[in-house]
Amino acid sequence: MKPKTDAGFTIIELMMAIAIGGVLLAVAVPSYRNLVMNNCLTTKTNAMVSAMQLARSTAITVRDDVSIGALACRMDANNDGSADAACLNDDEFGAGIVVYRDIDGDGFADTLVEDANSNGILDAAEDVNGNGVLDMELIKISRFGCAATLNETLGPNDTTDNTTQITYTLKGNTLERGTFEVCDNRDIGTYNGRRISLSATGRPATEAEFLNCP
Repeated sequence: MKPKTDAGFTIIELMMAIAIGGVLLAVAVPSYRNLVMNNCLTTKTNAMVSAMQLARSTAITVRDDVSIGALACRMDANNDGSADAACLNDDEFGAGIVVYRDIDGDGFADTLVEDANSNGILDAAEDVNGNGVLDMELIKISRFGCAATLNETLGPNDTTDNTTQITYTLKGNTLERGTFEVCDNRDIGTYNGRRISLSATGRPATEAEFLNCP
């Protein structure tokens, strides 16, 4: 009978396995990081385009102005007549987007305008726009949890910069010609950013291979 021997790995085999694992990690980690960052670019781009389409269709339907605002500085959750926070000039819409009707004309998306007591009933003193219907300002809020910037900037047909609000009229066109760049902190020219441009009729066009991110 042959004596039993313990099976195991030699030091050389272990070192080779660790070396191979290190090589695989060196290849996989950057690829995974790029995947996550690209997904963030796509998420924010799609959210902005969706908000534009929603604001446009709602404005046509309700026959009234509907705005897309930068969540940080166009949201008034406390209903105190001021923005909840400030917007960064190079990342106005990075925290999120709010679609709303500015019924009281204060330039902010308020949670309570024509239903100040939250009873679901339009009282006579609450009918701000005088149409006899209980209207709510908030239409949709999109919050972002990833790091890509969403910056309103100058564009080929856009002379405005750092705009924090785009307003659609009842005809479906916009009062501003916005251009939005979606970028991150990777080196310029090493990845495809996104750019969204509004036409004169208020329809968004997306450039998915934008290489001029700052």
